[in-house]
Amino acid sequence: MAKIVDVELIPIAIPQTYETHWANGQISVAKHTLIKVIAEDGTYGVGEAVPRTGIYGETQESILQVLREAIIPRILGIDSFNTELLWERMNETPFNFVAKGTVDVAVHDLNGKLLGVPTAYLLGGVYRERVPLCWVSGGSWFPHDFIIDETKRIISEGYKGIKLKAGHFKEDVELAKEIRSFAPEDFEIYLDPNQLYTREQLMYVGAHLSGVVNAIEEPVPAWNDVTRKEFTERYPLIPLLSDESTFSVPDTYRQMQLGAIKRLAIKIPRTGYTMSKKLVHLAECNHMQTQISTQAETDLGCAACLTFAVSSRQISLPCEIAYYKKGMYPKSLLVEPLKIEDGYMVFPNKPGIGVDVNWDVIEEYRVNK
Repeated sequence: MAKIVDVELIPIAIPQTYETHWANGQISVAKHTLIKVIAEDGTYGVGEAVPRTGIYGETQESILQVLREAIIPRILGIDSFNTELLWERMNETPFNFVAKGTVDVAVHDLNGKLLGVPTAYLLGGVYRERVPLCWVSGGSWFPHDFIIDETKRIISEGYKGIKLKAGHFKEDVELAKEIRSFAPEDFEIYLDPNQLYTREQLMYVGAHLSGVVNAIEEPVPAWNDVTRKEFTERYPLIPLLSDESTFSVPDTYRQMQLGAIKRLAIKIPRTGYTMSKKLVHLAECNHMQTQISTQAETDLGCAACLTFAVSSRQISLPCEIAYYKKGMYPKSLLVEPLKIEDGYMVFPNKPGIGVDVNWDVIEEYRVNK
């Protein structure tokens, strides 16, 4: 038993070397928060809270406030291994997905360190020691030739798939077809329009890309169950990958029951480890392939994603856990870098999530010192 005696919140602001764009937003400064959960003996675990204001409505400021005023007072004194009670207390405050998910990651990091074992051992073990990687590309929001050259480079580096940010439906079709013409047969290609397609545009894409792409992620608004279900029935060779339609376990169960999604994406900052494990079990019950998707984590957050990816057999698709390799973050938040070999990220097999935070860099980026 180890009581949670304190939670330290460390807001940071990382000026990106270039502005990150996607279909419904952009970021030039990464305003993340490190959540440090501390036990009685001084041992601590760390998680990285990555807000997505246009998706979840959370900001760095709202995460700090809800943690200070509502969540932390409810979890102090709890046994860190009692994760069900932890979530019961946290869920007394609804929504605030990233705030709660990141506390859960930090608690699991703490527990692994307290036991002197990798956190993966607490989630099911080390099912695999290397995780195949999927590159996240700017897709049709960037010049065509740039994306083609980028794709050829990451294929040469051994990456197993690419996500193309989409939203220009005709250009998306052309780009996907050209990549398929030179990519290896087992190379995963999928589109992510971030809910921008209309029903008609989605059907156009389906008619032209059936047998070309491996999936499409959340092509229409998350509330539009009718169109997603229609598409999955009309184009069974293009499974729809979840994101905004599956914020929670009940959301995910409902989408699976409707038949509106055919692949499951898990975002660790959103559901932590405890809720993510429940999502994996749902995927198993529905014979559904699963992946870890990115929320634009730094290498610290990606290490937390790696821990979960190695612990589950169901997570068999290439994972978006090397987003930091795009190079927008000028400095690593880790003492030692994560290791990537031939398109796979290698599990470090050390206590907790397996990495040490470079606190000098954190202090450099810290705000409200």
